[in-house]
Amino acid sequence: MSRKIGIVGNTRNLSIILLSTVFSFSLASAQETSNDSEAATVSYNADFFTEYAPVTLVDMLQRVPGVQEILNRNRQQRNSGGGGASSRGARGFGSGGDQILIDGKRLAGKSNNIDDTLGRISAEQVERIELIRGASSGLDVQSQGLVVNIILKEGASNSTTFVQMKSEVKEGNNPGFEALISHSGALGSMDYTLSAARTNNNNFFTRDEQFFDAADVNTNNRLIDSSSSEKGYRFNGNVDYSFESGSVLRLNGQYEGETEFRDDARDQTGDSPDFIRWVNDDSSKNWEVGGDFTTKLGFLGNFKTLFVVNRREEDENAIRYRDANTTPYIYTEDDELEVRKEKIIRTSLTNSFGSKQTLEFGAEAAINTFDKSFESINRDAPTDPFELVTRDRVEIQENRYEIFANHTYNFSQKLVLQSSLITEISNIVAENLFPDGSLIDRRDTSFTYFKPRANLRYDVTGSDQLRATVEKKVSQLEFQNFVTRYDQRIEQFQFGNTQIRPEQVWEFLLAYEHRFPNDGGSFEIEGFYRDFTDKIERIDFTQYYDFGFNPLNNFNEFAAISPDAALREFVDDNEEGFVSKSGNIDKGSSFGANVKASVRFGFIGVPNAVLSANYTFEKSNIIDQFTFLDRRFVRNSIHRVSVDYRHDITDIGLAYGARARFTSDAATNDINFYWPFSPQAFVGLFVEYNILPTVKLRIDAKQLTGRRGVSTQFLYNDHIGLNDLRNRIERDTSVPRELEVSISGTF
Repeated sequence: MSRKIGIVGNTRNLSIILLSTVFSFSLASAQETSNDSEAATVSYNADFFTEYAPVTLVDMLQRVPGVQEILNRNRQQRNSGGGGASSRGARGFGSGGDQILIDGKRLAGKSNNIDDTLGRISAEQVERIELIRGASSGLDVQSQGLVVNIILKEGASNSTTFVQMKSEVKEGNNPGFEALISHSGALGSMDYTLSAARTNNNNFFTRDEQFFDAADVNTNNRLIDSSSSEKGYRFNGNVDYSFESGSVLRLNGQYEGETEFRDDARDQTGDSPDFIRWVNDDSSKNWEVGGDFTTKLGFLGNFKTLFVVNRREEDENAIRYRDANTTPYIYTEDDELEVRKEKIIRTSLTNSFGSKQTLEFGAEAAINTFDKSFESINRDAPTDPFELVTRDRVEIQENRYEIFANHTYNFSQKLVLQSSLITEISNIVAENLFPDGSLIDRRDTSFTYFKPRANLRYDVTGSDQLRATVEKKVSQLEFQNFVTRYDQRIEQFQFGNTQIRPEQVWEFLLAYEHRFPNDGGSFEIEGFYRDFTDKIERIDFTQYYDFGFNPLNNFNEFAAISPDAALREFVDDNEEGFVSKSGNIDKGSSFGANVKASVRFGFIGVPNAVLSANYTFEKSNIIDQFTFLDRRFVRNSIHRVSVDYRHDITDIGLAYGARARFTSDAATNDINFYWPFSPQAFVGLFVEYNILPTVKLRIDAKQLTGRRGVSTQFLYNDHIGLNDLRNRIERDTSVPRELEVSISGTF
């Protein structure tokens, strides 16, 4: 316990030191503040970046103070699938969206997202980069904070080809190789980009585990040695066509395939020695087509429509071998097949009334289908026949329709109010099926949500801005929670629940931002409060009984009769036993603050050095559905810190920097376990060198701590509320240090 307290304390102290340092630099730079600059929009023309010799659009964005934090967040959401404590995935396109736009428009895609697109755009194609703070009319999205709008050159006659080759070596393992080629050009009024990529990502970790029984005696030790290999390909195409009338059509498409092979060797010694292997062989295919069309309809205003159609198929097979080091035999096999489809179309008209008001109104329709089957079989001995453990198949269709109106009122150059009125109507049909397709159970549910939003921006001075936002949000359901699956992380089944409702949240934000003079960066502090309804967490679905085997209403009634071992065994053997599923909790809340600072060190004579820091404090509260005590949301860390530093030495074409991520302790829990964990800090270094004006070499060192973190899992015999501890597992996970070398160039 003392070790965990130390980790939390060190993280908190380091956060305070880093933010104090940045704030001190901020005060020093703020002494030069000028009120003559425009507060809402700052532009960086292409010639601003000339001295840095950028190769891609990402190279340009990394030189702009304040943008690195957005790039980090996009990358994290891409790797994790989005979500977090504050919200789950976005529904359709919606009025919100990407904080990085191209020519004032978002990319009409889901899998083919903006983060991937940035790396395929050559720096030669960029005319300027705009930073837009707070509410602003004429953009494809509404944002509380910073929006980055990239303006591309029109009618560029020269074609460009971008090539990147990358090799990553992870300590003690063979290197992997990736490649990307992208070609951009113009044919008359049509601009196009075509790209192809080979992906190859290998991951490794080792975990030491110590098992202790209820008497705190060390009974077993286990070493897990895990390796995985992901290989794939991706093809992308983007076409922009400008008509003589001023209309613009943009189309984009993507096709990708990937295979993943994962091998876990689990060597256990002690009272129950065992050696097993978990082998996963997965494959996926995904295609997507999206686009948007804009045109002027005279007095009616600007007409705009966006659409996306996609399909993703995943086939997963997991085989587990026992006695893998002597006479291996298969004791368990799981098979999953999943097909997801999505169709979205959004149409709107935008018109201005004088110089002060803009109104956009329209509608959006989205049809999502999800079909997944899961089957698990096992046996105790190599001579035994396989027996069915569990089987589940669910077909889901969600039809969602949205009517919206977005209004922007420019009271003055300093004061802008942006408001939205949105009504959403959705219908979900979920069917549980037998393997032959016949129906077991059917859910048909309709929802209607009213989602208002108001965002106020006030420019106190040319450098100081206040922002306030009130918004009602509704989450996209994770259909994975509707279907049974085996969770290898917790080594038990997670049963599906087709009755989950979307998560709702009222969000209140208040922010102050100060921008330093002479492109010196910015400082921002934002407070937030979120009030959740139908919060999605783990719920107790157990059917309890008294000593007369009469059904009880809940666990509290069961615990009140002091159940003996026989009654608990009866409950465990009846129907699904002690079981939890994802479900809805009536209430939950969180509050906290985000502090962001980005400082260019020009005030100390180093104008090409930029330090960016972001600190988030978030305190959440919900009633645990198993212990009925107040606790934080699952996996919610109170403190999160990220720091990025970059220094360009333009005279010799060299740049170097560092980045670090710190996260405080968090926990997850379920009906039969409590699992707190302490993540290890992520630390990385990089150096870049322009071999030629348009060719760059980059060396990136990652995971320099060589650690992922430590955790303690408390496992209970049946229900955590009965406090019958089975064992405790102490885990310590290590990862190899990484060295990535890449060469990229534009020709």
